[in-house]
Amino acid sequence: MSNPVHSSRSCLGLFVLLAILTAPLQAAEPGEYRFSVTPLLGYRMGGDFESDDSDAEVSLDDDAAAGFILNAPAEAVGEDSYTEWELYFSRQSAGIENAPVEVDPTLDVDISYLLLGGTYVGPGELVRPFLAAGIGAAHLSPDGSGYDSDTVFAFGIGGGAQVFPTERFGMRLEVRALGAVLDSDNSIFCRSGPEGSACLVAASGDVLWQWEVFAGLIARF
Repeated sequence: MSNPVHSSRSCLGLFVLLAILTAPLQAAEPGEYRFSVTPLLGYRMGGDFESDDSDAEVSLDDDAAAGFILNAPAEAVGEDSYTEWELYFSRQSAGIENAPVEVDPTLDVDISYLLLGGTYVGPGELVRPFLAAGIGAAHLSPDGSGYDSDTVFAFGIGGGAQVFPTERFGMRLEVRALGAVLDSDNSIFCRSGPEGSACLVAASGDVLWQWEVFAGLIARF
């Protein structure tokens, strides 16, 4: 004969398991929160320099990117939409294609974006569409010794979807365009040494365009 206590515990355990498994299928309205943190992991593509020194186009390799996003509530828009303040940071380390012969072919360039802006989150049940935009700076730093780093004005705009199975935890899926504005007649990635000075790229009033696709887990506090 079965033990009633053991049967009750088994039913309770089965109920908890079913609740956990079905939780992602239930839409939840985001509750009140002070801020949210979204660690992100993605893939960044593009990055072409129009060089004045040669006919070849210097390009960055497509590679992984990682960073985080901080959000804070701003105001409600209508009955089911709202806006947030946003701080976005993302970093990529990429190789260089078609680099000049005097450049080490194993040289990588670290490109980091720090943008301040906002997010508009639209209405929805489980899935909410959103738009994001920001302005700030991009830091370009070759990892080779002797090369100078450059910090330039940057901007970004993106969109995607947020999925909130619970009030406090969700997921963010986004595609974002990133632009780093290079100054007119600006030489970047320069170094000096016993053999003289040299610059990897001599760009002229151009924008370095990149595209980033990423996903991140949202935690609200």
